[in-house]
Amino acid sequence: MNATPADNLGGLRFLILNELFTLSHLVIVKMLGIEFASVQIVFIRCLSSAVILVPLMAWRGSIADLHTQLGLNSLRVLLSSVAITINFFAISQIQLAQLSTIGYLRPAVTSLIAYFFLRESQSWQRWVVIVIGFAAVLFIFSPEDSQLQLVALLALLGMCCGSSATILQKFLSREMSDLPLMVWYSVGVALVTAPFALWVWSAPSAGELMLMIMTGLFATTAQFFFIRAFRRADASFLAPMFYFHIVPATLIGLFVFAEIPSINTIAGAAVILASLVIMTLLERRRQ
Repeated sequence: MNATPADNLGGLRFLILNELFTLSHLVIVKMLGIEFASVQIVFIRCLSSAVILVPLMAWRGSIADLHTQLGLNSLRVLLSSVAITINFFAISQIQLAQLSTIGYLRPAVTSLIAYFFLRESQSWQRWVVIVIGFAAVLFIFSPEDSQLQLVALLALLGMCCGSSATILQKFLSREMSDLPLMVWYSVGVALVTAPFALWVWSAPSAGELMLMIMTGLFATTAQFFFIRAFRRADASFLAPMFYFHIVPATLIGLFVFAEIPSINTIAGAAVILASLVIMTLLERRRQ
């Protein structure tokens, strides 16, 4: 039986929808982060996602799938809770262009963690990108004050936690389908962050509460489109598209939040992007 041919253009359409909902999610989180603690926003976001996903899973009769790999799933939830809380805090503190530049290092960091824990071999190009990427981040934040430098270090820590959670998800996906993994994430992170959110709770207005709920709805919808995109199209076709994320993120930062990127930010982002593109081309040639 022949495999179903990839629908790259169809996958690209889903990826564009993923980007639209992801950017909308970023804007709301940054707006809310001015008034509310990041852990409170994370709690409401994941709780609203859980309200959608748990009934869907019950309707499909797959609740029993949640019993798979309790220990590893719990560890993934803890790492994800730290990662998303730090990420939401960083969104409220630094420019979207700077945060997007740090985000470009995530695939490289994930590869590094996979090398040590999954014994996945990595090309020398990836090691070079890791070194260049971290040097570029240091260059971007070198002229900033010590508080923003600390936020950047926290963002890197959060990215490492998120990358570790991604590696665990990759391992768990061998035994679990997408929906149980999403339910574990939403319910687990909501439970982990609940006591901290209640400790720092600030009563939101009806409109602010709706915005918090929308972060969960937008994030869940973006994840759905992301999964659909990669099921339809070749991963090698879609992967380079993520390089363009910094363009709309920078424009939103400029026109919505009056964030003017510094020369260091533009130069650092250009260096990381160039190294990622060259790495992709070299690895394709090798394959």
